[in-house]
Amino acid sequence: AVNVINELFYYYTDHKDELPEEFSRLIAEGDSVERAVCDYIACMTDQYATNTFNNLTIPKAWSVL
Repeated sequence: AVNVINELFYYYTDHKDELPEEFSRLIAEGDSVERAVCDYIACMTDQYATNTFNNLTIPKAWSVL
């Protein structure tokens, strides 16, 4: 679980343009990227976080239906 959260944090801090609009707005209003990313990850359910992690890190060719 720690690895999933760390990877999501580093991914979204490097790709802040991929954050949902409400979190991008927080940055525009003065919050740090790190704070907005933490808030975004905190809002994720466990299943959403693991699905997002898998989509970002596992090559599509390896996915099994």
